[in-house]
Amino acid sequence: MSPGRRPSFTRAFPKDPELDALVDAFERGNYARVRADGPKLALASTDEGVRRAARTLVERTRPDALAVGLLALAAALVGLLSVFWIAHGHPPVTPTPPAGPVGSVR
Repeated sequence: MSPGRRPSFTRAFPKDPELDALVDAFERGNYARVRADGPKLALASTDEGVRRAARTLVERTRPDALAVGLLALAAALVGLLSVFWIAHGHPPVTPTPPAGPVGSVR
């Protein structure tokens, strides 16, 4: 994203210095600041538009629920396969040659 260009979903946000600072932090990828300061701004602001905008920014930093679920499912499958492999994985059985005198040929 080029400098000075706000994300498209923020174009309808009201003009507010604190909200603009949060949008700049979001644009730079500083999601920790957005998650820390967004709820504070949503509680402290008297303007309902600023409060909604701050909540929207915080919601956009949360991970997608479907992605989290699929990641958890993949981790569970890898865990189950590992347990199965550890419990049932062993080298194949090879037949042992019959014992007899060494070096004798008949």
